[in-house]
Amino acid sequence: MRVFRVVQVGDIHYSDSENFQSPVDNKDPGFPAALRESIGTAPLQAVFRSLSHVLETGGIDFVTFMGDFTTRGDSTALNECARYIRGLFAETWPGEGPDCKLIIGNHDIDRRLDPDSDDRFERINAVLTGAGFKAASILAPCESVIPSDDAAEVRVFGINSCRGCGQLRLLGSILEKHAGPAIRKLLVEGGSGAELDELYEQIDTPAIDEHTIALLANSLSHVGETVMPVICAHHNLLPQAMPRIAPYSELINGGAIRAALLNLNRPLLYLHGHLHTSPIEVVRVPEHTRSAIISISAPLLREGFNVIEIAFNQEAVPLGCRVIAHRLDGSQCRIASSNIIPAWTAAEGLRLTTFRARELMKVLEPDAVVPRSDLLARLSWPEMVLDDALTELRWLGAVEIPNHDRPAIHWRVTRSI
Repeated sequence: MRVFRVVQVGDIHYSDSENFQSPVDNKDPGFPAALRESIGTAPLQAVFRSLSHVLETGGIDFVTFMGDFTTRGDSTALNECARYIRGLFAETWPGEGPDCKLIIGNHDIDRRLDPDSDDRFERINAVLTGAGFKAASILAPCESVIPSDDAAEVRVFGINSCRGCGQLRLLGSILEKHAGPAIRKLLVEGGSGAELDELYEQIDTPAIDEHTIALLANSLSHVGETVMPVICAHHNLLPQAMPRIAPYSELINGGAIRAALLNLNRPLLYLHGHLHTSPIEVVRVPEHTRSAIISISAPLLREGFNVIEIAFNQEAVPLGCRVIAHRLDGSQCRIASSNIIPAWTAAEGLRLTTFRARELMKVLEPDAVVPRSDLLARLSWPEMVLDDALTELRWLGAVEIPNHDRPAIHWRVTRSI
């Protein structure tokens, strides 16, 4: 088994006051501030501390930041956030520790700049590269390969889903004609926080450039079967669960990129932020039996982050991923859930498994709970060989091992398909 580990960091909105509010329910105005702070860690600080520990000790291969480093696109907050997250990495980085990819979010864009010019994106990249990071994607996808010593490989593609954000003309000619001048004046001269927040939420046209989609599809069409592609963008491909009544609230060409990815007829991961919630959704289509878009949303950073494990079998076939949700609980960040998502349908997955895994499936009966010791006696395999086959089938969703967190000698196995 080969397992890659990717950390997914969601929207930060660094300047938001909620990031730094004490979780203490303080009803005593005379209580010393220093003592209050010593008994309650601010949400962003608590999560950041846990994230730093995971990066130092968790064998992480890659980190991806899903955008929205700021809330109103101001350069001061962007600089502060870039310096803050740079503290996650060693002084000698890059060169030591995991590589990372940063994505531009709609709230990172300065709406006072020309919405038809890429200068608004170049300004963001100037800050990111100044802090020591690589530039984020503007038009062409940014590709990174996670190093591996065998055929199994993960390639990470960053794309820009904010091409239309802030373009007033896309709201319609009548609205632009009558409201456009007043909106521009408000953006340039400044308004109240509530007014600016509403503008950043409402004047948005999330879209992925058609040329970006074509370049991405072309790159993925040349990627071998022993590679698991991971696509990172700020906006989600699917409509959110909660109805949002706003102009262009969703990715307006989400269907176009979704179709382009499904037409590749291969499994891939799509990581995003923007929602401030963390659903996991899988899209498949009957005409492409090997297709799967595993869409994983990250929560706000002050609420937690995801560790995503991507598993391959001994023949370098990608099996699926496990999403380990680290979520804030009081002043501590803990593992809240762990879900395995198979990359394949049951039929396709069993066709791609190793010979040992297929042989093991033949001796497992539906609805029967079998101790691992019985399987060892029946098959006469070395323990390591059996455990590899069981783990492979578990990643594919073909078996369940309810007590997998216990030592292997205690495992009890159930066929699930």
